[in-house]
Amino acid sequence: MRLPSRQHPLQFRGYTLMELVVATALLAVLIQLAIPSMSRLLSDWQRDHATRAITDHLALARSEAIRWSRRVVMCSSVDGLNCSPSSNREWKSGWLVFQDIDGNGQFSPTDKLIAVSQGANGIQSIRGNALLQRFVFMPTGMMASGMGTLEIVPNMGASQRIIVNRIGRIRLSTDPPVE
Repeated sequence: MRLPSRQHPLQFRGYTLMELVVATALLAVLIQLAIPSMSRLLSDWQRDHATRAITDHLALARSEAIRWSRRVVMCSSVDGLNCSPSSNREWKSGWLVFQDIDGNGQFSPTDKLIAVSQGANGIQSIRGNALLQRFVFMPTGMMASGMGTLEIVPNMGASQRIIVNRIGRIRLSTDPPVE
């Protein structure tokens, strides 16, 4: 009679501690290499998103001025209800687009609100040039406020300028990144 043979215990399959440590170290190195480029990519995306939002609202303001044959104003706004004071050149917090029915350049209850923006996230600043407090489009589509420039400065990478000429046409200009 044969005696039952002793069965070998199942061999465990898996990773050794040393293999896990090496794999984790390689993963950490790859992450360290990828994060700076992803941060730059995110910053560029946020800058481009803010640029699109502003240019879309500028185009909307111009087209509404032509459409309704009325003055349309786009001004910076901190609270989304009133235009910022003329000393505030920062547009990061947001802006208003409205038909300026009473002609005073400020949003009031008699004016017709066209659009409100809550501003841009991830942007260091959006500043107008020294003379720019608002963009004012006449019924012809031309700017009553003259040529204006907004500079969008992201947290890292190149800044971008939005230039609106007297005729109301929009042009973009990108500066090289400042390291």
